[in-house]
Amino acid sequence: MKKNKKFSSTIDQLSVHYDLLVRKFGDDVKSSQQSNNETREKRLIQLTKYIEIKKKCTILDFGCGTGYLYEFLKKKKFKGKYLGIDISNEAISLAKKKFFKQKNVTFVTQDIFTQPLKKKFDYIIINGTFNNYTEDNWQWMIKCLELLFRSTKKKIIFNNLSSYVDYFDKNLFYLDPLKLFDYIKKKLSSKCILDHSYALKKNTIPYEFTTVIIKKI
Repeated sequence: MKKNKKFSSTIDQLSVHYDLLVRKFGDDVKSSQQSNNETREKRLIQLTKYIEIKKKCTILDFGCGTGYLYEFLKKKKFKGKYLGIDISNEAISLAKKKFFKQKNVTFVTQDIFTQPLKKKFDYIIINGTFNNYTEDNWQWMIKCLELLFRSTKKKIIFNNLSSYVDYFDKNLFYLDPLKLFDYIKKKLSSKCILDHSYALKKNTIPYEFTTVIIKKI
């Protein structure tokens, strides 16, 4: 896979990081840096409530890991077409082994900067992909969103760690929701949803938020 020169350090950092996690934890929630199955399930419910799962739609899972979103969609009787892409070879290899018998499901190792998307999708879902700290988090994230926005027909749905928290981990990227909202409204779409109301764990403040960018029709 060719590297994009501008974001090569970010891509290298993340691909190596997640390759190591998958080798260590396999198909466990820890390979995607999530606490447990309960919080992962809550995240997926939050992300997918903005799509019509039972209709024959197309979904791109950007940063798909080992395919846990597809596993969730399958349980919800998803009938559409799914493409999962990731920069981790280890994650994609494991996802392919898990779902090789499934129809209308594809997993690919892909960097959208050097291998542009050739199709458009009804929905693009991004779960936890922007959470690790890198030297150029903001620029990398908004460039990803710009490229992905061109490839969606309806919505991009994604989550971020919020800067409105009472604890910070130096290895993670915390984003000001207001900065993101302002950027989307000015640069991408006048139609946007930002939900900072949910808590993934009991007795905690909401430490992440979900954003929906709606394509103008």
